[in-house]
Amino acid sequence: MWIAPALAIAAASSLALWRPDVLYVWPLLASWSLAPALAWWISLPQDVPQAKLSEDQTIFLGKLSRKTWKFFETFVGPESHWLPPDNYQERPRSVVAVGTSPTNMGLSLLANLAAYDFGYVSTGTLIERTNSSLQTMKTLERFQGHFYNWYDTLLLLPMQPRYISTVDSGNLAGHLLTLQQGLLELPDQKILPSQVFNGLRDTLHIIKDEFGACEPTIERDDGRKDTVRPEVLAQIDLFQYELQKE
Repeated sequence: MWIAPALAIAAASSLALWRPDVLYVWPLLASWSLAPALAWWISLPQDVPQAKLSEDQTIFLGKLSRKTWKFFETFVGPESHWLPPDNYQERPRSVVAVGTSPTNMGLSLLANLAAYDFGYVSTGTLIERTNSSLQTMKTLERFQGHFYNWYDTLLLLPMQPRYISTVDSGNLAGHLLTLQQGLLELPDQKILPSQVFNGLRDTLHIIKDEFGACEPTIERDDGRKDTVRPEVLAQIDLFQYELQKE
């Protein structure tokens, strides 16, 4: 990078000798000579601020991620040919959409990877779910390599009207690149990674929330309700304590 200040100095010397009256070029020459120093300064590594979450915030985010994975765990399976529904309606009645898009498919694939990273599924489950989805995607009709924007998850046919979305195609491409990198790192992971215990903690927090704090009950198939004994909740607390030591 020495050539920039060298040329600036040579140009300044020539102007000082032959055209000292040309003043408007001096700021340009000064900035030109300082360019290497400026490039070095802006290339210095920056300290990335680290988020400092409280214990309650960490628990909340853990439960939220576990509940989010429950959506994919429940609705992405053999019934939908391993393709994710676009949405699920809870009220006024339970309805699962039968349409999916390239963006949905990409997010579902990354949800498998995220579930592994959070300790919710094993390596085998990650590979099985990912392979099942990709095998279905290979059978879908496409236009010049591009997926159509909507497919019926039951019939595996493009939905009308047929069209290509560059946004969805770009989303899917980005998701697949991320998925590829995550899968390439699997051979370097431990057989029992530490995130498994984090996943168990998230699940136990949700179980405790479902039981409730006062007079927790479980509804049986015959309509009767059984009270959850305090010792059961005590065992959950003990299990959580043991996991925190891992």
